[in-house]
Parts: sequence; C-alpha cells; structure tokens
Amino acid sequence: MFSPGRLRCIIVDDEADARRLIESYVRKVPFLELAGFAESATDGLFLIRETKPDIVFLDIEMPEMTGFELLKLLPAARPAIIMITADPSYALEGYEHELTDYLLKPVSFERFLKAVNKVDTGRAPRHLPASPEPVREPFSSTKDVHESEQDTDFTGTRNDFLLLKENKKLIKVAPSEIHFIEGMRDYLKLYWADRVAIIHMTMAKIEEALSPAQFLRVNRSYIVNKKVIREIEGNEITTNSGRKIPIGVTYRANVLAALQKNRI
Repeated sequence: MFSPGRLRCIIVDDEADARRLIESYVRKVPFLELAGFAESATDGLFLIRETKPDIVFLDIEMPEMTGFELLKLLPAARPAIIMITADPSYALEGYEHELTDYLLKPVSFERFLKAVNKVDTGRAPRHLPASPEPVREPFSSTKDVHESEQDTDFTGTRNDFLLLKENKKLIKVAPSEIHFIEGMRDYLKLYWADRVAIIHMTMAKIEEALSPAQFLRVNRSYIVNKKVIREIEGNEITTNSGRKIPIGVTYRANVLAALQKNRI
C-alpha cells in the first residue's frame, strides 16, 4: 500500500551495486517511495505495467534489451524516465526520447535530488533533505562547486579555461579551442577540431562563461567561435571545416554587427 502524495519509483538496472545506490537515495527522500526493482529491461517492462510508477530509474546497457528499446514499448502516457548510465555518448539519443533527466554514474545524492525534483515541477517546492558530505576525489574542490553551486559541467573563469566534466573525468580546455557549441535542451555538444564532448548544461550558462569578444550566439541552438567562421551567405554561416550553421532571424543583426568590427 503506497502513501498518498509520494512518488512511486522503480529501478531497472542489471548492476546490483547501482541498484543499491539508487535505492538508498530513494529511501532518503521523504516524497519518494520504492515500488520495486528489476534486473533486466524485460522484467522492468512488466514491473512498469504492474506497479504504474511515477518515476523509472532506467539503465541503458542491459542484456537482452537496452533501456532505449524498453522505452519504445511503453505507451505515450509513460512515467517520468530518469536515465542512468556510465557512458555520456548516449546523451543525444536520450534527448530524442524526451527523458526527464540523464544521470552519469556514479550518481551523487545531490544530482539525484535535482533530477527527481524535475518530475513534478508544477507542484509547490518540496523540502529536500541535507546532502551528505561529498566523497573526496581528485579535483574534489572543483567537483563540489560544480555539483552543488553551479549545476553545470564546468568551472573556471571567463577567458581563462573551462573544466569540462565528461563521464568521470575533468578535462581542462581553453575556450579558444572550441569551434562551436550545439544546444540540446539541457545538454550541449561541444565541437573541437578533432573531437566532440557531450555535457549536461544549458546554453545560457555556458554563454555566461564565454567571452562575447570571441564567441557569437547565432541562433537559439548554436554558439560559434568567430575565428572558425569562413563565410556568411544569406542566413547561413560556413565554418572552416565546412559545417553549415543557420543564423536565427532575431540574431542576424547582432551577428553582423559583431563581425563588422573586424572588417577591413
């Protein structure tokens, strides 16, 4: 028998340690209640139909059937899905499935709280329990700022450097090395000359960290480094690598004005 006013949760993950961690987090939060867990996507599908949960904590890589394959079998009126994985490369596919949130293992309690609080944003703010002391790891002081104060995947100062959190690593990157940034709701794809990184952050937050003298917001979904702009034709930018990026109607005047300052 479930308590009224609580959100029913299930955990679908083939890793016992991962299940136990999320279960311990669920039990710490007063407005959550555990309805069960499954060790495979197949069992998870039946458990969802049986318990009708409000939230599913869903792993991606599982035997027999992946978490994404399970999602395709659910009806349109499905529970909130919080995907949990150790591989950040799944973020783009997760965005396409309209997930509530996407968490990277190992999941901190604070990041877990932020995810579950997104499930019912229409309700009044809930009282959240205090977070436990963080486990100290390499770059621990930087990571604490990242997770508790900024809710972004970087720290550092404008015009200096960014520390990008990619999977379990913090990578120091000079902004000048970034060619352009593509926004995908709560995730960003950062493009360099030879690689792409996916991080959990909004366009507004990373725009605050970048120098406007160096970077241009050219539409709602793209920020471009001025140095990689090869040409502009109509409402389209071509980068040095040949990538075509549209200029938004409301951004065109600002883009042209910014580039005009460097015209000879």
